[in-house]
Amino acid sequence: MKATFNLKEFLTANKESVLINYEKLTKQKFFNGISLKDFMMQLMNLMQINNPKSEKKAASLLPELTSMVIVSNSKIECVNNLDDKMRAKYNGNAYMAMV
Repeated sequence: MKATFNLKEFLTANKESVLINYEKLTKQKFFNGISLKDFMMQLMNLMQINNPKSEKKAASLLPELTSMVIVSNSKIECVNNLDDKMRAKYNGNAYMAMV
């Protein structure tokens, strides 16, 4: 009889690669401060959504889903100083409506 695939056992066996990716995330400039527990829960939720039926399928999904969690926990901000300069220049003027 074929053994059933257990997702929690698979993730426990691959915990080292998840920890390495979390450490890479914490060293990035745009890290949003997520905890390791939340990082792992997001990864587990994505794995459950994709519902792998075998260890081979789960192993192929793990790098992509880990990357998705990393990207979703990186905040990239753009500072737009031009808008602030335009607001200061046209404050109280009819052109302010366009800014």
